[in-house]
Amino acid sequence: MKHINAALFVPHEGCPHRCSFCNQKTISGQSKRLTKNDIDEVAAIAAKGNYDRKNSEIAFFGGSFTAIDRDYMTYLLESAYPYVREGLFGGIRCSTRPDAIDEEILSILKKYGVTAIELGAQSMSDHVLAMNERGHTAEDVVRASSLIRENGFELGLQMMTGLYGSDNETDIRTAKQLIALKPDTARIYPTVVLEHTHLADLYRSGDSVRRRRKKRSGFAAFCCRCFRKAASA
Repeated sequence: MKHINAALFVPHEGCPHRCSFCNQKTISGQSKRLTKNDIDEVAAIAAKGNYDRKNSEIAFFGGSFTAIDRDYMTYLLESAYPYVREGLFGGIRCSTRPDAIDEEILSILKKYGVTAIELGAQSMSDHVLAMNERGHTAEDVVRASSLIRENGFELGLQMMTGLYGSDNETDIRTAKQLIALKPDTARIYPTVVLEHTHLADLYRSGDSVRRRRKKRSGFAAFCCRCFRKAASA
């Protein structure tokens, strides 16, 4: 039986900044706010399949889950948690910002059956993070990763290759620094230029982002091999 993430998207919810590369409504194809009915529908579809329930999760992706309005976050968790209690899923997974994690938030997540937290680290270069308007630092990634592991959650880390202001050497350093944090899972995304983003404006202006994109399209695969090598060591 296969593992599944029953994925639900909260596009741009909780995001205090608009990152240079981000247009989550385009990525997810979703514009309306997530409701309990959406969670019930996704869970019902998943329940019809043949999957490993113990190792599968309801997953809240997009936005910054732990930075959204607290009442709304709790509403979503309360809507999803019954499916964990009933054994349809082994837990709940969410993605968020590194600067939106603290002990109070982690206690709430644990109460409602969250088992895995993914951090959108993206880069471990403060210069690159600033150029892409991320609004957090590399130290925030280290601090949040430590808190997540100390509190017994599965740690996931996300990085992006080819970000504005980065280069191959910087991306390799990011990969090595994230590997050193010993994540349980990792996601590596090549930077894609999306409409209605600051990155698209830079691309059209003739900024060097256009030249860099042509040279670096396959670099995410190289970073992926770095993570796999570390995992097998």
